[in-house]
Amino acid sequence: MKANLAAAAGTLAAVALIAGCSSSGNTSAKPAAKVSTGPASGTETMTGQVTGAVAVANTTTFPLVLTGPVNTTGTITLPNSNSTHATITFKTKAGDLAAAAYAPDANSNTPPTVVDAAACRFKFTINATFTVTGAESTGAFKDAHGSGTAAIVFEADAPKLSNGKCNMSNNAQPLTNGALGTFHSSGPLTVN
Repeated sequence: MKANLAAAAGTLAAVALIAGCSSSGNTSAKPAAKVSTGPASGTETMTGQVTGAVAVANTTTFPLVLTGPVNTTGTITLPNSNSTHATITFKTKAGDLAAAAYAPDANSNTPPTVVDAAACRFKFTINATFTVTGAESTGAFKDAHGSGTAAIVFEADAPKLSNGKCNMSNNAQPLTNGALGTFHSSGPLTVN
């Protein structure tokens, strides 16, 4: 089901609460799961993207590529919420990584930024911080500790009205062709 602009903003707010590569737009090489045999520390990075209908869906699942102390792949299904605080669990091949996240502008009604007025291209950007919850994590992430920041960007074209102007109303349906959701997060992580 396609989301309207207001729902897309809410979904992006939820995305921001996580610290995502889609099967329809995945061109990244995925690392094999690597779990160390002892304590390891470093910068853990999570990246990915979704495209098309997945990027404008009411509920989005992002495939993930994680690199750092734990190199693996996984997924996260985003909550459809405008809450500024959430507990998020990344499901990976190396175990579940739980995090408490905070996105201060997640429930704001900030209008999207117009990127290209002629094409009716708009984007939302949300920033978040997170803290790893090692006691709630499993596998390679059990008892891990760390924190980080995330930047989430959603871009799509709004439909045009009969007069040729962009329909940026809250119930406008973003176009799936060219829709893109991306995120990048990084921060220090120590695993046992």
